[in-house]
Amino acid sequence: MSIETLLALKKKVIVQKWIDRVLDTYGSSEFFKKQKNPFANPIGSTVSDGLQKLFTILVEERELSEAVKPLEDIIKIRAVQEFTPSAAISFVYFIKDIVREELAKEKNREEVLSLLSVLDPRTDKIALMAFDIYMDCRERLHQIRVNEVLSGRSALTDGTKCASAMLKRDQAELADNNQNNRLI
Repeated sequence: MSIETLLALKKKVIVQKWIDRVLDTYGSSEFFKKQKNPFANPIGSTVSDGLQKLFTILVEERELSEAVKPLEDIIKIRAVQEFTPSAAISFVYFIKDIVREELAKEKNREEVLSLLSVLDPRTDKIALMAFDIYMDCRERLHQIRVNEVLSGRSALTDGTKCASAMLKRDQAELADNNQNNRLI
């Protein structure tokens, strides 16, 4: 029996548990789980689609290079949020526990363990790919921020006032002070 055959019957349950567990890492997990419209819920939609594709790649023993696109889609979202690097990619490892929970009910323990020996290294390789993608995303974000600071555009987005607004304010304060001094 192959891992694909063994998990084919449990695919829907396993993938749904994986999606739920990943969405639980967000603050508004109930919204992400209930809202099915991809325009109203791009995070939930992206996670759901990506994990379904990743599960298929893992189980059908496809080329791991096929995992890059769904991983990128999920990691791009997680890279801009307040996750630590380990928390951002931890979702890949969730599948190991979920599969073990589902296969704990199987009678052929030795066969299940031998099949997991195929799935586990593939999962680890995908996690390493996820970390590389995460670091690339963070590096690009950092470069964008540096470019904003160097160009002066960051003053418009970081909550401070732009230089011309500060100059106008200073000139107005100076004019007010001069007028108050003349009145005295």
